Amino acid sequence: MTRIANYCAVCGGPLESRRASGRMRPFCPRCDSPIYFDPKVAVVVFIERDDRILLIQRAVDPGKGKWALPAGFVDHDEAPESAAVRETLEETQLQVRIDKLLAVFPKRDHGLADIIIAYSAEVLDGEARAGDDAAAVGWFARDNLPPLVFYPSLTLTRLWRQGELEL
Repeated sequence: MTRIANYCAVCGGPLESRRASGRMRPFCPRCDSPIYFDPKVAVVVFIERDDRILLIQRAVDPGKGKWALPAGFVDHDEAPESAAVRETLEETQLQVRIDKLLAVFPKRDHGLADIIIAYSAEVLDGEARAGDDAAAVGWFARDNLPPLVFYPSLTLTRLWRQGELEL
């Protein structure tokens, strides 16, 4: 996703491009300050039960129709672990407990997040049902995975299939 700013969020003045902090950035001549864009941070949750993993089918783009691990954005006032629990509940109707930090991924595909924090989790309560931006939800065995989307989901499921993911 390209980030564009034409006007300063503080004073409303038009921005120009100037070198600041080692690169060209939007700059407000009125405030005499550069504009920095914060990265979009997301979480992804890996849930295994009975040698199957939980996946959601995406109901929206990017990746509409393909499958991924439950995931979503971290709100500005939210701990990543809380976002992981909330996003899993929204997409799957399952209450989970975060067990472990698995990895931190950089942006490597057409997903909307810049930084993705991956956790493993255990189901505490609920029946898996699609919600929020999920068209479907399902439990899948290692040898029967549907078409997947997004670098973190592809990487984590590959490691799991190879027996290399420590949960």
